[in-house]
Amino acid sequence: MPKSFLLMFTLSSCLCAAAQSTPLPDPQIFAPGIVSGPANDGAPTFSPDGNTLFFTRSAAHWSVILESHKLNGTWSKPTLASFSGEWPDSSPAMSPDGAYIVFQSTRPLIPLVTPPKPGVPIPGIVSNLWRVDRTTSGWTQPVRLPDTVNIGHSIWKPTIAANGDIYFTWIDDKGSKRLFVSERTSGQYQPAHPLPFSDGSTLDVDPEIAPDGSFIVFCSAGRLPGDPHDRLFLVHREGANWGKVQQIRYAGDEKPYGPSTDDEPRLGPDHRTLYFSSDRTLSVHFPRTHEQAQHDLDRLEIWDNSNSNVWSISLSPWL
Repeated sequence: MPKSFLLMFTLSSCLCAAAQSTPLPDPQIFAPGIVSGPANDGAPTFSPDGNTLFFTRSAAHWSVILESHKLNGTWSKPTLASFSGEWPDSSPAMSPDGAYIVFQSTRPLIPLVTPPKPGVPIPGIVSNLWRVDRTTSGWTQPVRLPDTVNIGHSIWKPTIAANGDIYFTWIDDKGSKRLFVSERTSGQYQPAHPLPFSDGSTLDVDPEIAPDGSFIVFCSAGRLPGDPHDRLFLVHREGANWGKVQQIRYAGDEKPYGPSTDDEPRLGPDHRTLYFSSDRTLSVHFPRTHEQAQHDLDRLEIWDNSNSNVWSISLSPWL
């Protein structure tokens, strides 16, 4: 064997061994009892300075967008966002400059002229993306994005790059879930097209683009053999193309696959911390003392009840 080949083989083996020995990031619960509570809570989108966040809180059949502010290092009690509540709203995405928010809303395409009667079906209800702009006096009224973005009646979870491009999930009439992008050129959204690594053979949802477009995080079911749960994945941009899909792993998912479902990834203000919603829970060990049982019960009543909560991990191993 040539010495040069042997050296390359040895270096490659060392690098592989080092990669395999790198500890997985340990997920941390985010703002328990404030953002992560007893209901189902989605991952937050942050203002550029990191002191304001918006997130989804949902029950079985409806959801709203809430707002919280960091005061003296602590997040305030969430309040209903001024632009949310009339219809089921979710998945707010703030533009990297903080100028506007795009969110999903399930509402009629055409505004109602008269209030509907209780129990009477409302026609024309669709899931589309809407936008509100920040003004000196608050947020504007929601405006539906154009048909170049809202290419169907089941559009979900937007994310916004610094250049204005919008990425989102489209679920078609056959139940296929794919990731799409609508580029923004000269102030106009161009016709959306699917991302090349999302071909419809797997159930891809919930994209989150880095502000500079250098990588994207998303969730998918069916990419891991025998695992029906949504998992976190990352893809780097390589020039004009996208690279290989990588799974994002964290401590506690190696059994071989944890029982939790992970969704709605969002980047933190540092663009290196990943927030995501998950129904994972902390381990409870038996037998336990009466005091330990009371501690577990207190935690259950605050947040740890198998509903979706917000967790965070570092993306450093992948960046």
